[in-house]
Amino acid sequence: MGKGVSGIIVAGGKSSRFGSPKAFAEKDGIPFYQYTIAAMEPLVESIVLVSSSELITKFTSEDTSCKIITDNPAIAGLGPLAGIYSGMEHLTSEWYLISPIDTPFINTRTYEILLDHIGAGKEAIVPIVNGRLEPLISIFHCSIKEKMKEQLRCNMLAPRQLFQNSQVAYVEFDDDNPFRNINYQEDLERYIKTKEGGS
Repeated sequence: MGKGVSGIIVAGGKSSRFGSPKAFAEKDGIPFYQYTIAAMEPLVESIVLVSSSELITKFTSEDTSCKIITDNPAIAGLGPLAGIYSGMEHLTSEWYLISPIDTPFINTRTYEILLDHIGAGKEAIVPIVNGRLEPLISIFHCSIKEKMKEQLRCNMLAPRQLFQNSQVAYVEFDDDNPFRNINYQEDLERYIKTKEGGS
């Protein structure tokens, strides 16, 4: 639907805290990454999922509606910005919806709200959720790509550093549920117990 809009899902983390690849953990019988695809699909022309070389064969054996790639070898292993940059290299768009792999509560409406804030001169649209910056569920303009390249070259890997040198629109959200990530098995178990308890 969105002209000049693509999606980038970053799935290259080691999931060391979770204990197994979070992308294939399930909420209500559906793998985490499928929730992100479903949230983005109505708004984008195409989606790329950037994974590690260790996981790419697992992804390619799954039924996915997006292209699966690995990081550009020159920046492999340099964190989320490397994944986002690699995705931008692979897909040519004006705007990119960004998401990590571990937010199975994300929804299309969240991205619609962010898209409402795109405008001339803006290089990123970034949520602030109850006072907390959420840099990896955001929207990047193609013009930020060269800044990312230079930052990665200098081993400056924090998204906050990128935003300090860019034109960013910050959007405040009160509802933190779409941004809730699952870092530990206990987080998933807590969700399951809450659901079973009906609260």
